[in-house]
Amino acid sequence: MSLLQMHYTSAPPGPDGSGFRFTAVSPGVPHAVLREAEQLVGYEPPRDAPARPTDDELGAFPEMFGFTRLSDGSGLLSRTVYTGADYSGRWGNFHAHALLVPAGETLPDDLPPIAMWGAAEWTDRSPEGGAPPPLERLTPGLPGGLGATLTAFAAEAGPRLAALLADLRRLAEDPQAPQVVIAEQDSRDVAHWLIVACAALPRDVARNLTFTTYTRRPQHARHQVVGVRPEDARAVTGQLHRYAVHDRSDPRAAPPATDDAWALTAAAVWAAGANALFKSARDLPGAGPFAAGPLAALALARGVPVPAGAVAEAARWAADHPRALDETALEAFLRAVCEEGRPGALAPDALAGLLAAFRDTVPLAVTAPVTARLVAAAVHDRAATPPPVPPGALPEPYRTRLTGELGEPVRAGIATPTTPLRRVGGLLTTARALGVEHEDLLPGLAERLCRRVLDRAGADAHSVRDVPDVLAASEPLRVRFLDLLETRAADDPPAVARALRAVPLPLDGPLDPPGDRPHLRLCAAAREPDPGTGNRTAVLRELRGAAGVDGAPPTPMVLRTALALVWPDRTQTAAEASALLDDGAALHQAAGTWDDLVAAAIEAPASDSDAPLLAKRLLAEGVEALGRSVVADLKLLSLVHALQHPDGDPSVPHGGLVHRVQGLSHNARPAVQRRAAHALALLLLRPQRPAEEMKAFAESNDPTLIDAYDKAARSPVLTDFLAAPHRVADCYVVWTSHERVGPLWELTRTGLLEEVLRPVVRRLPDDQVRAAADLVARQAPSRRAAFEEWCRPAGGMRQLFRRLGGGRRPDKAQEPRWGDVRPPREGGR
Repeated sequence: MSLLQMHYTSAPPGPDGSGFRFTAVSPGVPHAVLREAEQLVGYEPPRDAPARPTDDELGAFPEMFGFTRLSDGSGLLSRTVYTGADYSGRWGNFHAHALLVPAGETLPDDLPPIAMWGAAEWTDRSPEGGAPPPLERLTPGLPGGLGATLTAFAAEAGPRLAALLADLRRLAEDPQAPQVVIAEQDSRDVAHWLIVACAALPRDVARNLTFTTYTRRPQHARHQVVGVRPEDARAVTGQLHRYAVHDRSDPRAAPPATDDAWALTAAAVWAAGANALFKSARDLPGAGPFAAGPLAALALARGVPVPAGAVAEAARWAADHPRALDETALEAFLRAVCEEGRPGALAPDALAGLLAAFRDTVPLAVTAPVTARLVAAAVHDRAATPPPVPPGALPEPYRTRLTGELGEPVRAGIATPTTPLRRVGGLLTTARALGVEHEDLLPGLAERLCRRVLDRAGADAHSVRDVPDVLAASEPLRVRFLDLLETRAADDPPAVARALRAVPLPLDGPLDPPGDRPHLRLCAAAREPDPGTGNRTAVLRELRGAAGVDGAPPTPMVLRTALALVWPDRTQTAAEASALLDDGAALHQAAGTWDDLVAAAIEAPASDSDAPLLAKRLLAEGVEALGRSVVADLKLLSLVHALQHPDGDPSVPHGGLVHRVQGLSHNARPAVQRRAAHALALLLLRPQRPAEEMKAFAESNDPTLIDAYDKAARSPVLTDFLAAPHRVADCYVVWTSHERVGPLWELTRTGLLEEVLRPVVRRLPDDQVRAAADLVARQAPSRRAAFEEWCRPAGGMRQLFRRLGGGRRPDKAQEPRWGDVRPPREGGR
């Protein structure tokens, strides 16, 4: 590039006049630029400068180096130095060498203007010839050893540098922000400030920053950064809305405070001598203007301490750009953000989010610092749950260090009964990952989990739901726990089934043989008992199939568990008990469920028609298998079955039924006695009854038997059948027989004639009454007349003849009252 040159100084008289003027200008510099530049390059010595300085004193005068943006958009880069007396020997001469940077162009290598402060091309006198050619080369360069000087300078500046950078950021983001005034005794220190600042500033901001390293009148300066001597800074001090003054001359004055994370981070980087990180940070993705995150991340990876607020920004940036740093730098960065005691060290929650951002993105070994820090923090925090540790996430030396640090806290947490289950699961995972010995703690933990699952009243619902996670953390623990629960399932299946419905547990694992723990599998497959279910044997079949125990005949204990789950109240119906008996009496006797089958028979309600047959089947298994207290009940129930099926049961005895019922009833339960009496009554009410039994029944004078007969005869079922002539005849013959054999029968038969049979006869048509009389004559010829007399109304023979002969019925007023009719004596007397 070509930079047009301008030299301005005090010149001797000549064609162009005398005094201060441009003495040498490259061709092509516009006059407007010259006029504007003349106002910018003038030099005013310090107030205390000597009038006629020696050569040594001359070197102590401030150097005015600056960059100004001109009205046409071009830039003026200038250096003005004091040269002492002018051509006439008068005091106050200076020389300004300026370069014109065309609008829209940058300096070589896109360097900021302050980088040209030490360029070799700057001269202290005008060239001969008056018209220097454009400068084709401007070599950036700093005086030798300045790098170390700048580092020391920045380290000494500390908070002041951060405050200056924060003010420069405000200027870049808001053109109306206050001008920055730097007060230094030596203008070289102002240049140092600017070099340090521009190294940290974004490229665009640094190359467009306007400044001057020295002026006597800062209030007239148009630059963004103005360098002054301390005595001249007083003119702008206290005007905070216009000037941000940075003055190191008073060591007692506190540096300006700032909370700008970028500025604080940049100051820390300079103080550590790691200014090369500024360029590296600019090349990172997501490194926007004044972004603290990338710079802080690089600094932390290099071991540079950064302010607390910058650590969080670095973590957020790293999470958003997980591949931006190489693995070595990333691991170093993660070690830094995990370091306890470091200002701004990330809390566990933030570290967990950071770790999640790197999952499946970088190798687990790279994120080992975060994993180790999270595990350690969670183990030491009794309210936290240690995170899972995937294989390879804790390589050496992290694993060995954590094992020594966390071994005892891990064991204590597992062994403490009050440790929340979720935390226990995390501790088990940690113990396995670190190789911490804990197998001796598993039996007690398994017992505790078992009690927690089964204690429905005292268990916390949330902690119970954590049991599967705890079991998943340790296969040996899962095996021990399920073995314990298998024992509980055999002892109290309904309780375990209720627990498993609330907490689904992993029943299968690599250490479990197929079909293992049948009691527990039955409990896991059991449904909530439904009282409205009909025959529950189908439910039993489904349960055994779902549990995988339906192949071979069940063992007695497995059978007992299955029955307890389907019939938790242990009350099968007689039909269900009959179906269960198909498994064999010996199996039920071994299982302890035999008594339930017996109870299903003898405790069945009278409406259960399957109970008598069940009793018969139970007796067939052998009386020795039955308790003496129930043998009479079962025999009586078995007799009931015979009474209910007299035609189809070859075992029905011939004769002596009444006496057998009476004999067996002495040791039977009242309910079974009543059932047998009812069955006998129904048999005796049948037309095909054993004739001799009716006589034995009437003569028994047994209140239970006779009362059952009376109730059965009065039941709606029988009275409906009485409308048939043959039933009328049969009941009349029976109920007029065995007169005065006993008071109970006498009272019963009389009541049945008057209260049951007579109302039926009164409703029958005349032809059916005549048919009933004929049937009575066939069964007992001597009783026809008595039947006809018994049927006679109270109005006399004429009404009876009319009825029997088909005459008209008497008037309603002449109908007999029910109480006027008396039953005839046996034989028609």
